[in-house]
Amino acid sequence: MKRLARWVSVAAHPFVVVLLLVGAVEAHRGAAAAARSVTTVALLFVLPLAVLIVRQTRRGAWSTVDASDSRERPLLYLVGAAGLLALFGYLLATQPATPLLRGAIGTLGMLAVCAAATRWVKVSLHVAVAALASAILLGRGIPLGWLLAGVLPILAWARVAMGRHRWIEVILGLVVGAATGVLIVWPP
Repeated sequence: MKRLARWVSVAAHPFVVVLLLVGAVEAHRGAAAAARSVTTVALLFVLPLAVLIVRQTRRGAWSTVDASDSRERPLLYLVGAAGLLALFGYLLATQPATPLLRGAIGTLGMLAVCAAATRWVKVSLHVAVAALASAILLGRGIPLGWLLAGVLPILAWARVAMGRHRWIEVILGLVVGAATGVLIVWPP
């Protein structure tokens, strides 16, 4: 079961979900524009986090690639926030009308809430990002949101089965992520 849980966690990893979300939201502008947006988010937000994760795990500073220990989370949040601010600045300068601006700020707020809660509880970022993406996609009428909504209970189970989180942490991820997604798309 742990092997299955690991595969679910990898397939629904926040990096994968974020890039799917961006591609789906930007698809209405055409394939080339969506690919540019996905590449921009990958370079400014996902890549710095991926480099951090590889660096921290290879040198033994983190126990897992998920920053599973609460003491590992502040650096993860700091790099994530820096990436989101860089993304926001770039989008503001190059595409001020894109809905990705609101998404970047909303996601930054979600990270801030999760970071603040870390003192007491380690909110599941896997579940938070999947819930955020599902809420945004559903709010925009994009059917991929239903698929992500269906994956959420399986992902929550996987995170608990792997021992990365407790049930309260995945439930908080669901609530924080969904609420953030609703705030990002409301009002339209």
